[in-house]
Amino acid sequence: MNITSLSERAMLASLNIRRWQAALTDKKVTAEVATNHAVNPTRAGKYRKNAIDTKAPSFEAVVGAASELRNKHYFYTLPWSQDGARILPASIFEKYSEEMRLLRGAFGRAVQGFVEDFPNLKVAARRELNGMYNEADYPTNIAAKFGVDIVFMPLPDAQDFRASLGENAVAEIKEGIEAELQKTMQAAMRDPYERLYGHISRMVERLSDEKAIFRDTLVTGLADLCTILPGLNLTGDERLEDLRRRAERMVTDLDPKDLREVPHVRRRIARDAAEIQRMMAGFMGQMNSSEAA
Repeated sequence: MNITSLSERAMLASLNIRRWQAALTDKKVTAEVATNHAVNPTRAGKYRKNAIDTKAPSFEAVVGAASELRNKHYFYTLPWSQDGARILPASIFEKYSEEMRLLRGAFGRAVQGFVEDFPNLKVAARRELNGMYNEADYPTNIAAKFGVDIVFMPLPDAQDFRASLGENAVAEIKEGIEAELQKTMQAAMRDPYERLYGHISRMVERLSDEKAIFRDTLVTGLADLCTILPGLNLTGDERLEDLRRRAERMVTDLDPKDLREVPHVRRRIARDAAEIQRMMAGFMGQMNSSEAA
């Protein structure tokens, strides 16, 4: 696996989503429970409560927007071993940035809606929580509790290592950096395989059962993955690319409606998907065995 130019072909991206956690520990009730049951407070556990109705549409909108951001971040990136950062290929940086910008805007609008609804939610909480209501549980500036930060950093590069050490020491450190990068990339490249195998396996499972119900994303999700996989294939893995092409040919111009209404189309796609699954099964087992070792 050639990773000499990895730092030129990818970067690290960190996503941090901040939002107010409506669930919190009620210290007063926690102490009361311990006292009423004559239990040491350290053994009685903690009582958690929802400061507001977490099913309120304005709050659920924020939670949903945060999930969309996180899911899209994971879709475009590969795992990295440190600090929650993930590998973002340079070839899809612009697409990533565009989609994340749109989703950040959606998150901001959802937050604004929640901020406007917050006084009403507090009024309802005062009534519904009764004696458990505590004004101190509610931030005076609720908007400040929300935000999205995306930070980009370069990948480590052993060739750029500089230190005022002897040549032998520098060589040893560079060797360590290279070994760590190799190990990290091996782990990262499991991710595209697992994504593809997961999609294919779901397709086989759903289509093999004539009564199974499935959403259009059974097809569109696989098509979207096939579009992004070349960018995630940082090591130029020919086996992954071959599997991707097979999957892409299978779903190109495929209408999910035909899978539901045309039996011979459903059988053909189920057969093709099962063949790709069979091709991947042995290799996925080898990857798992290698990781366990």
